[in-house]
Parts: sequence; C-alpha cells; structure tokens
Amino acid sequence: MPAGRGGGLRTAPRWVALLALGAAVLGGGTPTVSPAPAAGCPPLAEAEPLTVTVRGKDGRAYGATGYRLGNGQALVPVRGLLEGAGPTYWDEPGQTVSLLGPRDVLSVHFRGGRAEARTAILNGKPVAVYAVRCGAQVFLPADLAAAVLQLDLAGPYNGRVELIAQ
Repeated sequence: MPAGRGGGLRTAPRWVALLALGAAVLGGGTPTVSPAPAAGCPPLAEAEPLTVTVRGKDGRAYGATGYRLGNGQALVPVRGLLEGAGPTYWDEPGQTVSLLGPRDVLSVHFRGGRAEARTAILNGKPVAVYAVRCGAQVFLPADLAAAVLQLDLAGPYNGRVELIAQ
C-alpha cells in the first residue's frame, strides 16, 4: 500500500512505528483471507463477498467489496474505504497497517509477509484479531474498525455492511 499525496495512506510517524514494533514482538498470523476477487487470495476464497459502505458526516457514501467469513464476521477493506474515514498509515518495511481514530490507535502487523494476522495492538495493548492481507489490500474486522474510527456499524445483513459517521 504505497503512500499517497492527495489523501489515502501515508507514511507512518515514528510513534506508529513503535506500536508496530510491539505488534511484531507479539507475533503474527496463521490461516488466510483475500480482496476482490477472492479467488486471488486463498484466505478469502471461501468467504462471501459483501458490499461495504462508509457514510461520512457530510452525507457522502463510499463503497467497496468486503467479505463475510463462515463465522459471520465481516472484514472490510482499508484501502479505498476506511482511509476516507480516518488517518490510515501503511508501513511497508514493517508490513504494518495503522488506523488513528479520535481516541484510539490500532496497528496490525503482518509478520513475515503472511497473509493473516491474529494479533493487533490497540492503544498499546495486544488484542486478538483476524485480519487479512491480499496484495496491496488489507481487510480488518468491521466491528473493530468501526470502534476505532467511531463509526456506527449496521450489518452484516443481506450481503451488505454499513459504517456510518457518528
């Protein structure tokens, strides 16, 4: 996920890199999941595609494809969707994505280039998570991303998930 100039993912500041280091020390993932189309990403091959919409305070809606896992958990894409809801950083050398919410910071490290991560750092503390990296896209649990970015979560229902600015 390269850094962008006019919005989008940016290079992480040093303090985010320190959080990423904590994630690296705690360990990475095991199984897998992917982006659209899921066929290109084995971890998401069995997942059901979802339409994900983020509605901003200004009323604008942004959409992308997410995935619903067999356990009912919804994964939403960072690039092209969540990055519009709050500051998002990708640390390429550290293989770490970070979301900066109004009060919370979440960092997920994909250790050893793995496609899945099972641990994240939320406000400096480890939390269990299931996140997937497919190529240049990272998918995070909808409920966790909504909590960090202070968005209301509706769904998943009828193949849709909505994240709405409070």
